[in-house]
Amino acid sequence: MINLSGYPASHIIRTFDIEAISLPIVYNKYGDHDPNGLLYVLKEDSQRIQQKARENFALTPPQPYKEVQPLVIRANVGDEIRVNFTNKLNRYASIHVQGLKFDVLTSDGANVGLNPDTTTNNMISYTWYAEKEGVYLFSDMADTRSSELGTNVHGLFGAIIIEKAQSTWFDPVTGEPLKSGLFADIYHPTKPSFREYAVFFHDELEIKNKDGLPPVDPHTGLPNGTTAISYRSEPMRNRLPLMPPGHEDHTVTDEDISMSSWAYGDPAPPVLRAYIGDPAKIRLIHGGIKETHVFHLHSHQWRLEPDDPKSTVIDSISISPQECYTLDILFGAGSLIGMTGDAIFHCHLYPHFHEGMWTFWRIFDRLEDGTGIYPDGTQIEALVPLKDRIAPPKKDALHPGYPNFINGTFGERPLQPPLGILTAGGENKIDPTPLEEANFVPNFAPGALYTQTCPCETAENIKVFELAVVQANIVYNSYGWHDPQGRFFVLKEEIEKYGSLEAYLAKIESGEITPEPLVIRANAGDCIEIRMTNLLPEYIEESAFQLKTLTDIIGYHIHLVKFDVIVSDGSANGWNNIAGAKQYETLIERFFADGELKTVFFHDHLFANTHQQHGLFGALIVEPVGSAYFDPKTGEDLKSGANAIIRTGRGDFFRESALFVHDFALLFDKDNQPLNPPEHPGSDDDPGVMGVSYRCEPMRERLKINNDPAHIFSSIVFGDPATPLIETYPGDPLVIRLLDGAHEEQHAFNITGLSWKKEVNDPLSPTVQEQSIGISEAFNILINNEYHAGDYLYYFGGIDDAWLGLWGIIRAYSTVQEHLLPLCRGNFIPQPEPLVPPEGAVIRKFEIAAIQKDILYNRYGDHDPEGLLFVPLKQAHEILCGCKKPVPLILRANAGDWIEVTLYNLFDPNNPIRQNEYPSVPLELFHTPSNRVSLNPQFLRYDPVSSPGLNVGYNAVEQTVAPGECIKYLWHADQEYGTCLLNSFGDLRNHRHHGLFGAIIIEPPAAKYYNNICPVEESHSEQAVITAPGVESFREFVLFAHNGIRLLDKDGNLIKTTEQGEADGHGAPDHEDTGEKGYNYRSERFFNRLKQIPLIHKVFDSKVHGDPATPVFKAYTGERVIIRLLMPGDKPRNTGFVLHGHQWREQPDDPLTRIISAQGAISVGGVYNIEPLYGASQNPGDYLYRSGSLKWDVESGMWGILRVMSRSIQYHCEKICRKTVQWWEKKWYEK
Repeated sequence: MINLSGYPASHIIRTFDIEAISLPIVYNKYGDHDPNGLLYVLKEDSQRIQQKARENFALTPPQPYKEVQPLVIRANVGDEIRVNFTNKLNRYASIHVQGLKFDVLTSDGANVGLNPDTTTNNMISYTWYAEKEGVYLFSDMADTRSSELGTNVHGLFGAIIIEKAQSTWFDPVTGEPLKSGLFADIYHPTKPSFREYAVFFHDELEIKNKDGLPPVDPHTGLPNGTTAISYRSEPMRNRLPLMPPGHEDHTVTDEDISMSSWAYGDPAPPVLRAYIGDPAKIRLIHGGIKETHVFHLHSHQWRLEPDDPKSTVIDSISISPQECYTLDILFGAGSLIGMTGDAIFHCHLYPHFHEGMWTFWRIFDRLEDGTGIYPDGTQIEALVPLKDRIAPPKKDALHPGYPNFINGTFGERPLQPPLGILTAGGENKIDPTPLEEANFVPNFAPGALYTQTCPCETAENIKVFELAVVQANIVYNSYGWHDPQGRFFVLKEEIEKYGSLEAYLAKIESGEITPEPLVIRANAGDCIEIRMTNLLPEYIEESAFQLKTLTDIIGYHIHLVKFDVIVSDGSANGWNNIAGAKQYETLIERFFADGELKTVFFHDHLFANTHQQHGLFGALIVEPVGSAYFDPKTGEDLKSGANAIIRTGRGDFFRESALFVHDFALLFDKDNQPLNPPEHPGSDDDPGVMGVSYRCEPMRERLKINNDPAHIFSSIVFGDPATPLIETYPGDPLVIRLLDGAHEEQHAFNITGLSWKKEVNDPLSPTVQEQSIGISEAFNILINNEYHAGDYLYYFGGIDDAWLGLWGIIRAYSTVQEHLLPLCRGNFIPQPEPLVPPEGAVIRKFEIAAIQKDILYNRYGDHDPEGLLFVPLKQAHEILCGCKKPVPLILRANAGDWIEVTLYNLFDPNNPIRQNEYPSVPLELFHTPSNRVSLNPQFLRYDPVSSPGLNVGYNAVEQTVAPGECIKYLWHADQEYGTCLLNSFGDLRNHRHHGLFGAIIIEPPAAKYYNNICPVEESHSEQAVITAPGVESFREFVLFAHNGIRLLDKDGNLIKTTEQGEADGHGAPDHEDTGEKGYNYRSERFFNRLKQIPLIHKVFDSKVHGDPATPVFKAYTGERVIIRLLMPGDKPRNTGFVLHGHQWREQPDDPLTRIISAQGAISVGGVYNIEPLYGASQNPGDYLYRSGSLKWDVESGMWGILRVMSRSIQYHCEKICRKTVQWWEKKWYEK
């Protein structure tokens, strides 16, 4: 029987009989389908679903069957769940659940290490225990390949939702008890009822069109991918041929109305439904295999951590494969202002909602009893009111209920909002119909017709912004990189200063005006009106990147603030109006900033796929109540701008700088040659380059001037970069407003030498130096710790990003500068105390060597013959001669210690480092790599000029070291940071992917460190036991996740796991996917194991293959364990971390944090201190740790084992030898 720690048993046993079946899954009414679909179903429903689904598949075109959906089952906290699984497939399969308790030897649903096989080709039973409310993914672990041969890619996943004890759940349409289903109404004896929606994102689908052929985009003629929500997808390619009459020109995509139900009817992905004010939770699940998506819900918000009132309010969130979130919607359906209408949600990566990953949350204002009809003639399904809420009013002639009071005609373009559009002459363009007006709120205003957006006391004092949208040639740097069709928002008064648009554009062309993304500000509690005039050309002209495309209407969509979604969403979603302005028209929208929302993203939503990558995005920053904003150079009131001095209503001051990262920037060089164009215009196959606020400083261009990678960030050598310079004085609170404006990729923002709290208002959130970010996400970085004068590097850590110029400088001046006002202190600039050890301080000294060494990654001979690594100097000879296996450098020190590091460069000057064309970066430039090295630590305090370990800006002390030389650094561990990454900045492009990185772990004060096997003091091992006064001892496992590795096989052939996609018909991998993956210089690729024994369900089986090369971490049951997880490099593709059978606090020191079993959005510079709840499992066995990304992380070798032993198995370390250890493991397994 499983040993549960603190488990609140309810003595209720819920039994589910589940089958895995195969049938074609039809994704939409156009006939797109996966002919090899796989899914879990309840046994009692299996025959009916198979019969109906196959009948629908036989139609022309094939049609979806409603009950073909990911299986969602429910239980309560305290329940025992018994799953009787029958495998109806002609292959092995299983059900593995993440986050619930189970006995790993009987119910893991996998075949891991020395455990018994719990996959099956017949029948098996699993038992799970529900310990905490939440949503938990289950999926097949018998075949984790990412190709079409695998199972997850075809849909073999589902979820179990654990409700509060004593909950019951009912069908929202019929009101009957519910056995399974995506949507349910949840009731509890003492808690409010709520609507519950399970939403699955999944990707990399193997889809055929109605004719059985790969889908093609009719606008570009190119192959088109498919992304999905819960086995349904609504790609733009299918809607384009059905566009309303009048736009037959080949330049017309009608992207602006591609999500309009007026034009095309509702989408295939399930539409969520509620009444105004209904409490609601979205259970968001990533069942896919590759991409980190960004879930965005319009006009609604939730807290990052639902149970923590200090947690950040958001409306976009990155979610990686196999992650789950509960989005507890603030104020329920319709949000604070009680709006009605269609609130779209989608993946914000633009190619993804182009490929079908979107649908609506439809919020009704009147009772739907099943008799209503939508404007396209389809029936409105009944929606039972929640029993503990007042039922909505019934319909009448003047109030037919949303959407039937909206003026429009099905099959035609949606109409612009009444009263919301001004003509070029300033007159109202559209009057409301009597039916529309009958549904207006009493105090309606343009942009707020059907919902009272602003409270009465604020509506009279409206903050009005008059904006224009213009096109100009935007120059990104001094090398002549430019976007001739750059598009951006600007205050109209900035144009009017020069008398005309033509004069304003001429100033840009001459270089007198430098465009930047528009940043405007308001205060908490403000009512805001936007008046946006469209001054764009009507077309994006054809180029090497794009086809000529009509973009004749522009919207203004904003996040986080409250608004009437029908008329002020800046888009054309569902049955709402199209909130956009045609050329020379002005759109009026109204918003309410209901709190200090901080960084708020806005952009055009109508042609986002076509021109957001040209720069059409900006930010509204909602400051504290009563704030004022000043120009940091002049002190004058500031109307817009990325940089500001803010004085709050309390009289506090801080500096503020906004940074926008963006990719797919469609730039040309100084000779008007396209930079990284796609093979075919119109392709979204990672075209163009990248920018920071319309600027970039590419490494390749600097290397053309001076081939000196060790000084690539040096302003002494190259001058300051073109990217934004953030200026401050020591002691000034500095807030960086970080946004991702375009277009598809994830990025990892890092700063050297400065740290911040992950959540700006939550002091218990982790201290970080890296923030992963996806498009539309916004983060607030408050740097208020003591920092010294000097130059600090900010950079986006993925090598593709840094290579293309995503980096810049934060400059802290030691003396007052004429162009930078001090913060309310006159001319006095406080200088922090020098960073020198006080008398009696503990100074921990390390001698470290950088060496060149062929690194063997596994017993199959995969290796990096050009490996570069840091090692303890005293171990250098043993490692170089092959007597000791290399691992990434691990140092340990204690909180309070001063750390003196002497770094020796032992590179062989006669063995120069080569530049390799693989792994690749965009716009590669062949150059001579540097042989200089350095060490830069995260979190630790150091003088930014004398000990940062990198050459940046105008810092004048050389920080890298040449072969045969050494250098000293002095750092201070002022607190217990746990995991800290060590980076080398001698040559970021050519060193890191070969292994030149390390870690320093800052332990509790006065800690001692021992080998994990023997009680011998040891400070460099990847497995250790840590003891400290007043602290429970713990086992510590250090795990480096790294990608972009250049590996050769034993025969000298370059390994390219990701290029198997070419054989599958998916084309060459993106640059960010080149290179191999691994942990701690080790990798256990599927290819090697399957070549020996081609049984995929046994690929993790140590009884068949032996243990993996990756670390096998060892602990006894119940022991405290901390996993120090870090990602030093190299590629920007996010990874994840999953540990079977364990859960942990996402934010370790916050008692109100989420409890998770999968950590996603892990990118370069990310570090995590993962402490499993209740320690290592109380149940002995082998627990798989791995990435959550099956494509391509796991099959490339990113997996290993946590081996938990019974405490009854003891041994004496002095007798330990290799033979003894093997005997001990054998005895444990037999036991």
